[in-house]
Amino acid sequence: MMDKEILQLEKDLFKHEKISDINWLNNVIDDDFVECGKSGLLYNKEITLKDLSKCTKDRNITIYDFTCKKIDNNTFLVHYITKSDNKYYYRTSIWENNDGLKLLFHQAT
Repeated sequence: MMDKEILQLEKDLFKHEKISDINWLNNVIDDDFVECGKSGLLYNKEITLKDLSKCTKDRNITIYDFTCKKIDNNTFLVHYITKSDNKYYYRTSIWENNDGLKLLFHQAT
C-alpha cells in the first residue's frame, strides 16, 4: 500500500500543479533533504524548491520499473527508471513516514 502512495508522490513531483504549490512542496520535502542530481552536484531543500518553482508546465517524464523496499517501520527505499527527452535515467529516493511521507534523499544518474 505504501508503495502506491510513494509512487504517486514521485509522479506528483513532475506535475506543475503540485510543484508550483510551495506549501505542498514544504510538506513533502524534508528540511534535511539532499539531492544528487544527474550532473553529480548536490542540492539542498532550498535550492530544490527554487529550481522546481521555475517550472512552468508539467515535466514530460515517464516512470518505469518502480520498486519500493521497506528499510524499517518508517523508511522506504525506491528505485525506478525515467524517460525524458529520449534519455533514460536511473533514480533512487528515500522516503520517511513520520506523520506523513517526506522525501529525504533523491539521486538521478
